[in-house]
Amino acid sequence: MVVKIASWTEPLRHPELGRLRAWHLVCPSEALRPGQVMRWSTGARELVLFRGRSGTVHALSAHCAHMGAHLGGGTVVGDQLRCPLHHWRFDGSGACVAGGGAGQRAFPVVERHGAILVFNGPVMLFPPPDVGDSEWRWGLSSPFQVRCDWLPVVANAFDLVHLRTVHHRELRDAPVVERVDPFTLRVRYTSRVTGSGVSDRVMKLLSRDHIGVALTLHGGTLLTVESDLGRTRSALMAGLQQTSEGLTVQLAFATRRSRVPSLDWLKLAVSRWLFTSFLRRDLSVLDGMRFNKAGAAEDPVLRQVLDFIASLPEAPDDDRG
Repeated sequence: MVVKIASWTEPLRHPELGRLRAWHLVCPSEALRPGQVMRWSTGARELVLFRGRSGTVHALSAHCAHMGAHLGGGTVVGDQLRCPLHHWRFDGSGACVAGGGAGQRAFPVVERHGAILVFNGPVMLFPPPDVGDSEWRWGLSSPFQVRCDWLPVVANAFDLVHLRTVHHRELRDAPVVERVDPFTLRVRYTSRVTGSGVSDRVMKLLSRDHIGVALTLHGGTLLTVESDLGRTRSALMAGLQQTSEGLTVQLAFATRRSRVPSLDWLKLAVSRWLFTSFLRRDLSVLDGMRFNKAGAAEDPVLRQVLDFIASLPEAPDDDRG
C-alpha cells in the first residue's frame, strides 16, 4: 500500500520521544541477571525493571505507591520486588502482595533479538518488532550519543537522496513506501554501490552490487533494517532513547546462523563492521543538526515519514507515573 501524500502546507506535529506509546530498547538481555533491579527512563517516564528468580523480566513504575520511595533501591524476593523503605512487595503485574496497599503500574516487557524491550504504556498497542527467525544470531553494541534531536535521526534513515551524497549508493528502482499499520512505516528499495572504500568494495562483492533493503520504523522509537545481499542476509535494530545528556542510540546486529557455529561470530563481526561503517558517515552530518521539517517535507518520502510520526500517540500527562 502506498501512502497518500498530504498537503505540504499542513502543520507538522513533533511528538516527544520519551512520551511515545511504543516499544523502547532498554538494554541487552544479559545486562539484567536474575535477582537484579535496574533503573531506566524513557526521558519522560521513570521505570524500574527487575528479573525474578524464575528468569522473567518485569517493569513497574519507579516510585512506590505508598510513600514514593524509588524502587530502584529495592530487592528482588523470588519473583517480587520489595520496596527499600517499608518492604511492601509487588509482583510482576504490579499487585501489592505484602503491605496491603495500592499496587504499582506495570508495563509490558519482552526479550527479543538479544535485548529487553519495554512498552511505554500499561497496554500494548502493537506487537514488538520481529525480525528474521530462530536462524538469526544477534549481538548488541555499546550505546552511543548523537548530538541532535531524535527526529533528524529517523528522517536521515529514510532520506534516500543522501544515500548518493553521503553513502555512495544509487537506487536501482523507485522506492516503495508502505503504511503497514497505524504504528509501522516501511520503505523498500534496491541500491548499488558507487563508493570505493574498503567497506564499499566488500559490500559490492557480497551483494554482486544488488542490495535489497527493507527499512521499518516501529512506533517512532525503533528502527529495523533488513539487508538482502544475495550471498548473505543481515539485520539491524536501532533503539532511540532521550536522556539528560542527549540522544542515545543502541544497536543490535544479526546475521543468519551458519552450519559451522564457530563462523557465526565472524559473520556477526562482519555484519557489525559493515553497518557501523555505513552509519559512521552519518554521525558527522547529524552532529549539531537543526532539523528543518519544512525543508524535509519537500521530499515525498520524508513527507510520509513526518506525517506518520505526527500521527503517533503520546502518553497523556496523567499516565506518566
